[in-house]
Amino acid sequence: MICLEGNRSLNGWSTYGEGSMNLSSNEPLSKALPVHLKYSFRTNSTSRSGLLNSGFYGINVQIQTYNCSFFYKRSSTSFLLNNKLSLGFRNRINNQTYGQATIDVSSARIDSWTKFNVAVVVNISANTTENDFFIEFPLESNGDFELNLISCFPRTYKDRANGARIDIAQAFADLKPGFIRLPGGNDLEGHSIAGRFIWNQTIGPLEDRPGRLGTWTGYNTEGFGLIELMTFAEDIGATPILDVYAGYSLDQISVPKDKLQPYIDEVIDEIDFLIAPANESRMGALRASLGRVEPFDIKYVEIGNEDWAGLGLITYRYRWPAYYDALSKRYPNMTFIATTTELISSPPAADDHHYRGTQFFIDNFRHYEQFDRSSPKRLIGEFAAVEEIYDATESILIPYPTVKTAVAESVYRIGFERNSDIVLGGCYAPLLQNVADTQWTPNFILFNANTLVKSTAYLAQQMFGQYLGNILLNSTAYNHNNDFERCAVKKGEEGDGKLGHLYFVATKQTDNNTLIVKLASVDSDDILVNIQIQNSSLSTHGTVYMLSAGVGIDPAKVSNTLQNPNAAVINTTSIDIINGTCAISIPSWSVIVLTVHL
Repeated sequence: MICLEGNRSLNGWSTYGEGSMNLSSNEPLSKALPVHLKYSFRTNSTSRSGLLNSGFYGINVQIQTYNCSFFYKRSSTSFLLNNKLSLGFRNRINNQTYGQATIDVSSARIDSWTKFNVAVVVNISANTTENDFFIEFPLESNGDFELNLISCFPRTYKDRANGARIDIAQAFADLKPGFIRLPGGNDLEGHSIAGRFIWNQTIGPLEDRPGRLGTWTGYNTEGFGLIELMTFAEDIGATPILDVYAGYSLDQISVPKDKLQPYIDEVIDEIDFLIAPANESRMGALRASLGRVEPFDIKYVEIGNEDWAGLGLITYRYRWPAYYDALSKRYPNMTFIATTTELISSPPAADDHHYRGTQFFIDNFRHYEQFDRSSPKRLIGEFAAVEEIYDATESILIPYPTVKTAVAESVYRIGFERNSDIVLGGCYAPLLQNVADTQWTPNFILFNANTLVKSTAYLAQQMFGQYLGNILLNSTAYNHNNDFERCAVKKGEEGDGKLGHLYFVATKQTDNNTLIVKLASVDSDDILVNIQIQNSSLSTHGTVYMLSAGVGIDPAKVSNTLQNPNAAVINTTSIDIINGTCAISIPSWSVIVLTVHL
């Protein structure tokens, strides 16, 4: 897509040869896309000429077929020899061409937009991402040629149209995620009310999606819109938590109370679009017309994002009840989640966001144990251990998660599982970091144009997500040296869920009859732990999954990066269970998951 900035621009595009380019608003492709690219020759060209696009900080060209498309318009005075354009990929340094296709555009009508599709077959993989996508005009070309919505897709995850990059999507799927919150938080709100996420501007043909200025870097084309997001959640096996706009944006301006109804109606249309039967509602029929007949399954809806911040808290006092009253009556089987419990009556659930230092997550291991069980359930929709690094002149946030932060977060996660009667789920955030353009650190998954790195936070969460029980078991610990008797352990006291610097939880997965024990140690020394399955004489083998920095290595100094993607890995070993007991040495600052088939 051409529009890459708020005021539209040609960022990423350049020319070669004799042609020139500029932006034109004359006879646009659509109301949504009022600006397009015009490429012009003033005389008949005598050399190879065309357009280049450098991609999003590089293009990873691999052996496969790329599906390319573009809208094209020519003028009555333009001339294109044999009415053919060439498209493909070439190296930016030595001009090596990796794949190229020629397309006949003679069917294009004068002064009218025509869409063309072409497959570019690449038979040579590039060993660099310093590559360009090109559109080349033949010799003797002359006049003006206009283009918009130029697109070239490699294969996508599950071959979805406008789909996700395969390695990134697979990394999400490998987590076996319980939920995904979409379309996001701050980006939902937008910089202003007009710049919010407007769901019906993210569906349908791409030429009808206007896009908008992103909350973070760049411009959101909304090519990965509402249907694509919901389909992605299904594809990775995650429960969608639909976050809806609640009348407040990042400029701290709220929709007045007497002007809220159109925004509430907008959300009602959005939910109906996603869940209504195709043959029973206008919105359901619209969804079906776009290729999705079956309704999506939505059980959770969050109203707003971080409304405890800034001036949003004051107005959430009237915004929450207005939305909740209307939505809960219309959708009685959904759970509605507030973004704060301040200044409003008790909601069914609330979303907590915690970006704090490592010690916070350790100190708050019992945070959710202290909640009244009649209070709202909690979704921890965003959390991450965020540390500062100090030097002589300034302090900055750590660039990547470390083993130390991952262990501290795991202590907190153990608290989630121990309190699963009130905790709906927890999610690390932010999730994705393009290392070429970063606004915030640390992040969950690092990537560039051709490489993906799973952070230590990812590895710890993967261990927890892949091995998740559905029954919480009683688990206590005592120290023989202190003559600490199991029967003396009371709920919430030392020995229940933690002993010293060791934190733990035990669950059972009834589908496959598996015991799962999770442990996190923040001790400076290794700890020998004897585990006993009460009243069991089972003798078998268990599996131990371990994340640690390694012997004698500072856990705060170990991060997975593009330069060292496997500085920390999950090590897997077998362990003997004899008469229901086993012994595990827990390394300093480590996370361990033990699984035993009962």
